[in-house]
Amino acid sequence: MAFDYGEEHGPHTWVLQFPDAGGKQQSPINLITSNMTEDPKLGPLTLLDNGISKQNVIMKAHNFEVATEGTGVLKGGPLKSEYKLVQFHFHWGSGNTWGSEHLVNGVSSPSEVHCVFFNERYGSISDAMKHPDGLTVLGSFLQLGKDGNPVFERLLNNLVGLKAGEKKSVNPVIKLSEFLPRNLSKYYTYPGSLTTPPCSECVTWIILDEPILISQNQ
Repeated sequence: MAFDYGEEHGPHTWVLQFPDAGGKQQSPINLITSNMTEDPKLGPLTLLDNGISKQNVIMKAHNFEVATEGTGVLKGGPLKSEYKLVQFHFHWGSGNTWGSEHLVNGVSSPSEVHCVFFNERYGSISDAMKHPDGLTVLGSFLQLGKDGNPVFERLLNNLVGLKAGEKKSVNPVIKLSEFLPRNLSKYYTYPGSLTTPPCSECVTWIILDEPILISQNQ
């Protein structure tokens, strides 16, 4: 089934082919902080990524993703199980004022990274997608700072010369713990969906409050 972001197969048509796109817990959303309440029961997140053994960067038509092998685990916070890392990917726009999928109080960021994990109790990501607690996506906004980000620069170097559909081994691997903000105790969380078809409502979204800083050139 075809889908894209154009007029003919864009988001307004997705529900015709993918019924879940008409659900009540669709993502992304505008995070309105005045409507949120702090839950003292939610503790900090724990990210364990020393077991990641292999990564491939895959260039796609609209973005790129880094597929991972080995053991990368996210637990804690709103999560009742341990979740295994599958891949992370980026969303960006053509300028410095928009590009992220989520908004905060109506404001977009230049880019947003999504780290996709599946609930290990279900054995595979395809089976996990059938359950409301099947996936969690750890997101972080990328915003402009004064200095370049060395980990992001290393990732960008792996993209040189890659065309859509091509992939390349990332060596050494990119550790999320080196790239994501260190503060994993302040975040926004809500039950939502995949942001592209099939738009399954199987995602616990966790959006970090602290952004990743990159330079204008990056």
